[in-house]
Amino acid sequence: MMTAMAKFDPLIEFAEIERLVSKVYYRFSHLFLNHPELRDFWWQMALDEEGHASILLACKEMSAGYPEEPPDPLVSREKAAQLGARIRAYLDRGTPSIGVEEAFRIAVEIETSEINLIYGKLVCLGGAEIAKLMEGLGTPAGEQQEKLKSALHRFCKDPELLRAAERL
Repeated sequence: MMTAMAKFDPLIEFAEIERLVSKVYYRFSHLFLNHPELRDFWWQMALDEEGHASILLACKEMSAGYPEEPPDPLVSREKAAQLGARIRAYLDRGTPSIGVEEAFRIAVEIETSEINLIYGKLVCLGGAEIAKLMEGLGTPAGEQQEKLKSALHRFCKDPELLRAAERL
């Protein structure tokens, strides 16, 4: 007997992905407990991601009647599953052997994925008024990427990683 698939709610599903990203960054902060600048940088990145998750959940509460499943292929059950699996793979790797540059490499992969684009689309689901209200909350994705770029230049020497920073 086949069971019905649970209803897909993009705001809830992608809020969970933002939380998964925050867990990756929290783990990085714990890796660098003896390096206060790096510890605090990763802790703030994690807090920013938690803020994104909270904003998506606030949008859900404020947006009664948004479309059940937006037609945009980026905002789909499949994309949520794909991104969630990718982030969980980072969490499953364990962190004790991850060095500074590997942590930044993972962050660049995350921050250059579709997550930020999807976040922007989701905040707009409830309409222009809600999007404008949410715009002033939390750390915008672009600002977060600039912080990452700046930290990459401070803490990394790998030329390939520094070139990747320029694409942020």
